[in-house]
Formats: sequence, structure tokens, C-alpha cells
Amino acid sequence: MLLGKAMLRSTTTTKTILNRLSVQVVNYRFKSTTTTSSFIFRRTAQPSNKAKAALNTVRDKARDKLTETRCLSLPSWLTQAGRPIEFSISELCGHASFLLVAASYAVDDFLMLRVIAVAGSTSMLVFTYFHPHGRALWLPFKWNVLFILINSYRIGRVLFERYEVRNMTHAEMKLHHDHFQVMDLVDFNKLLRIGKMESFGGGDVVVHQGQMNSTIRLVLSGNLDVERDGMYTYSLEEGNFISESGLHIGLKLTGAVESSGTVVARGRCQTISWERDELWNLLDQEKDLKRSFLSALSWDIIGKLKSQRLYLMRKDVKNSDLWTEKRNSQSDSRYAAILKNILSRSNKLTQRSRDEIQNYRVIHHIDEEHHAKALEHCGWTVKEFDSGLRNRIQRRRTVMRYADAENLIVDLN
Repeated sequence: MLLGKAMLRSTTTTKTILNRLSVQVVNYRFKSTTTTSSFIFRRTAQPSNKAKAALNTVRDKARDKLTETRCLSLPSWLTQAGRPIEFSISELCGHASFLLVAASYAVDDFLMLRVIAVAGSTSMLVFTYFHPHGRALWLPFKWNVLFILINSYRIGRVLFERYEVRNMTHAEMKLHHDHFQVMDLVDFNKLLRIGKMESFGGGDVVVHQGQMNSTIRLVLSGNLDVERDGMYTYSLEEGNFISESGLHIGLKLTGAVESSGTVVARGRCQTISWERDELWNLLDQEKDLKRSFLSALSWDIIGKLKSQRLYLMRKDVKNSDLWTEKRNSQSDSRYAAILKNILSRSNKLTQRSRDEIQNYRVIHHIDEEHHAKALEHCGWTVKEFDSGLRNRIQRRRTVMRYADAENLIVDLN
């Protein structure tokens, strides 16, 4: 029995010793692993910590310098009781920001205004980050960063556009000087960039009468004749527009417009053409370009009317009555094509469109009779035009009447 108790005690003692040894081994391994990982982490994080510490040092030194209270002594008659004025560089940046914003309101130049705005926002960044009370004002700081980015983009865009102007050719500069002086060079360059150069030889037809034409052209060199039913009506020369179709008064025609006459090159000619829709997209985006472009078109219309009167006064027309008839027919056909383009989009007509059409009628002397005929050709009545709303039932009747007339002509043939 004594022997059994002794064996039990020895076994328990052995297990206790082994458990202690295993715990010591585990602790040793854990410590060695922790030491190794800590060593690796310290070696890895050491460079970033140094960089962060260096940045913090620079920031703290800058804050100390910018928020340090300074004194400015002034004569006693300028300050109360001769006390010096206390200020800091950070506060001066805050005052400078508001002064620059105020100065930007007095500047007319777009680029200079943006530069002053960036300078003002930058000064406000310094004031909000290195605030005299020691805490950064993040809300205005973030907004001023956004303003700086926006103005910097606009500055870069203006500088790039002015750089492109320097690459314009001598012929393009001459064209601007002779016919587009009312337009800024940057805007004129934008107009040229979306255009397409075209060349025609003597006798080439640029546009056929009755053809659906979606382009607007400008004559760069040479002379062209405009004909109606094979009869000469007027000439086009350098600086004249072709197929502008009411664009000079702001009529926004889209797509193709029916040509009221045939344009034939008299000799070697060069033109620049724009797609009507693409040109209108540019004019809608650039308001200054639109105003100057419409002004150039208006002067072009005046020049064409003067040339036609001089042609008639010089008695170069063999049959003045027939010439006048063809000229009026061409004008009526152009007006009908404009109405067709506008009225075919919808059964509703806005007041603005009616006012623009009325303005066109006054300039080109379109009377009530020809106005009513043009509307009837488009399937509208004068009453519908005045109200701005088209009667669908009346439209079906008009379409059926024209269809019956075409069938009758086919049967007669």
C-alpha cells in the first residue's frame, strides 16, 4: 500500500514538472516570435515615421512663424494712446484674401479675374489652415481648394486657346481682319476649327435649286453666281455667306433646308463650310461668339442687298421684269423653306419663334399673301400660325388634298 502511494506521488510530480517545462517553452517561443515581428515592424515603419515626423516639424515651425504675434509701431496721432498694432502673418493672409476678391470685381479681363481669384483663395487657405487660434478651419479650407481647382482649369483653358490662336495661318488672320473684326480671335479660331475647307473649279455647282442642304458656307476666295430657274439673280464674292437661311436674325433651323437657288462657281473658288447643327451647338455654348457671328451675318445681308440694287441700277439686266419676278420667287421660296423647317418639328409654335419669323418678314418684305401661301404649302393656316397650335384634323385634310393633286397629275401624264 505504501508502495502504491509512493508511485502515485512520483507520477504526479513528473506531470507537474513536464507541464511547467511546456509552458516555459511556449512562453519562450511566443516571446521570440513577438520580438522578431516587432523588430520587423520597427524596421518597416521607421522610414514612414521619419517622414511624418519631418512633415510635422515643418508644419509646426510654419505655424509658429505664421501665427507669431508681431507689433507695428505707428505715430501716436494714428493710434489710440500710441499703442502698437498687433498682427500675425496668418491674419494678413486672411485680410489679403478679401482684398483680392474685392479687386477681382473691378477687373474686366477674364483671365486676370481668374488669376486674382486663385490668389485670393490661396491666401484664404493659409489663414484657415494656420488659424491664429491654433485649430484648422476645415470647412472653408475644402471649399477654397475646390474654387482653386475650378479657376485653375479655366485659366489653363484660356491660355491653351490663346496658344492655338498663335498657330493661325496668314490667310486665316487676313480673313478675320477683312470680314470678322467684330469677333474675338479666340472665338474666330473656334469657328474655323469646326469648319471644312472646300475648293471648286469654274462651272462647278455648289448647291442645286430644290436640293436639301445641311451646310452653311463662307466664300474665302473667288466669285460665284446665284441662279433661279436658270436665270442669274445675284453674285457672291469673298466674305459672303451661302445658305444662311435666316441665321442672321437668330432663326434656329436644324438639319437640311431646301435651297432656293443654284450656286455656280464662276472660276476657281474656295469656301469653308459648317454643318448647320454643329454650328448651332457651338453658338449655343459660346454666347459672345454667337453675338459677333450674327452681327457678321447681318452685315453680309446688307452687302448682298446693296449689290443687287447696284446691279439693277447699272442696267445690266436685259429683262428687268423677269429678273424681278425670279428674284421675288427666290425670296418666297427661301421663306417657305424656312417655315417648312421650323413647322415640321412639332404641331406647336412658340411665341419666340413667331416673333423671329415676323422679324424676318419685315426685313425681307414678305407680305400677308405670300406668308399665307407659304403656310398653306406647309399644311398650316394663318389662324393656326397666330395661335401657335396646329389642328391635326386640318393637317390630315391638307395632306390628303396634296396627295389627291399629285395622283391627278400622275393620271394626266
